[in-house]
Amino acid sequence: MSGDTRLQSSLPDNEARLRARIAELEQQLRARDEFLSIAAHELRNPMHSLLLQVSAAVQVARQQQVQPLVRRLERVQQIVDRYVKRASLLLDVGRMNATQMRPHVEPVDFAAVVREVVESYAPEAVFNRSSLSVKSPPTLCGRWDRLALEQIVSNLISNAIKFGAGAPIDVTLTAAQDTNVQFEVRDRGIGIADVDQERIFGRFERLSNHPAGAGVGLWLVRGLVESHGGSIAVHSASAQGATFTVILPLDADSQTQVHHDPT
Repeated sequence: MSGDTRLQSSLPDNEARLRARIAELEQQLRARDEFLSIAAHELRNPMHSLLLQVSAAVQVARQQQVQPLVRRLERVQQIVDRYVKRASLLLDVGRMNATQMRPHVEPVDFAAVVREVVESYAPEAVFNRSSLSVKSPPTLCGRWDRLALEQIVSNLISNAIKFGAGAPIDVTLTAAQDTNVQFEVRDRGIGIADVDQERIFGRFERLSNHPAGAGVGLWLVRGLVESHGGSIAVHSASAQGATFTVILPLDADSQTQVHHDPT
């Protein structure tokens, strides 16, 4: 048998192996999406029940006019409500076909969202020996998906607290030209090596020098940003902190697109 003949006879076998491998990878992706959906569902249900109980306690405290208790319970209510919303969004993502994301666009004050999220994370920052400073206009109104904005801001601030513990964290919101806004979170923590700066936006990807977490936060943030017609970038170096910069159009209605996960 000549070399050409042997090559031709091996082509069907190679093609069969390639198809089998593709089918295996597709099955693994479906399994991962199913895991996300199940995990979010299991996390959301008990927290939703807890939120109802806290809300009822807030009402009782208000009726009895116990103001110190009201403030503390309202704080707990905000934290649990944020958790439930994030678990719900993760559940929705897990159910998406081909990870298509379509934002629900409405009028939103981005500055108010940033202040609320920063306030909710302030105790966690203090616990981790970090400080949160915010530079933002009093209002910055546009049209976005509010829950998506909360998720974007929350994930980036949470990451900064996790990876930049013990050092100041700067949160900045500005109008960029007439049609965009820029949101930026800067920490002074362990930093991100050049080789990891694109990889960390993938699904289930984590930093090699800090493997904590499920590895879906930045993937989700990028998907939400791109579904608004925006972009996200990171500037960093090992042991020199990291700065995440998000650019979003003021009116996501004019830019809204379906985001397809590249993985």
